[in-house]
Amino acid sequence: LRSTGYVVDRYFCFGNWYHLTQGQSFEAYWSRRPSRLRHTVERARRRLDQKHAWRTEVLSHVGPAVERAVDAFQSVYARSWKQPEPCPDFMPGLIRMAADTGALRLGQLWLDGEVVASQVWLVHGGKASIYKLAYVPGHEKLSLGSVLTAALMQHVIDCDKVAEVDYLMGDDAYKQDWMTHRRERVGLIAFDRRRWRGLLAWGRHHAGRHVRRWLS
Repeated sequence: LRSTGYVVDRYFCFGNWYHLTQGQSFEAYWSRRPSRLRHTVERARRRLDQKHAWRTEVLSHVGPAVERAVDAFQSVYARSWKQPEPCPDFMPGLIRMAADTGALRLGQLWLDGEVVASQVWLVHGGKASIYKLAYVPGHEKLSLGSVLTAALMQHVIDCDKVAEVDYLMGDDAYKQDWMTHRRERVGLIAFDRRRWRGLLAWGRHHAGRHVRRWLS
């Protein structure tokens, strides 16, 4: 870009937490997780065993079960804390396409006959990507998300034999408990100084960087 007359700037996009399985079993992985995470999941399972009928399942193939899971995921997501999807048909379409190609790992946690937590993972090329998750509010003390994540982690490590599990975007503190490595994604922005619009945009960008540095 520079050799053709552009001025280029590099900027931080996001942190990315991931885990390299190195052929280890889930048992070996789990034994090395922070004690607070292991104890949280173990306590949550005991609470569930004591007061509820519950189970987890991981769906991967096209069929009636996946169609029901699509509806359940939509219901859980609509009741969760998350903002509505800007394109309502995207997630159902992605789930169906991933199921059709064998990439889908859709985890569900059933509680007293109802799906109350759901996660969409994608497995391809030896990597499991944790793509979307949601749970129904009101069950925070049961740590449903952590229980379901542990079940999916066990599935992709022991059944799919993935080499890597990727938490994708974000430096959320909880991701550090599940993952072992961090990397950064960076972006490049380029301006064509030979055109007045490019030069003007570069000036605004350059001035903005100095202002942000001064404010910080």
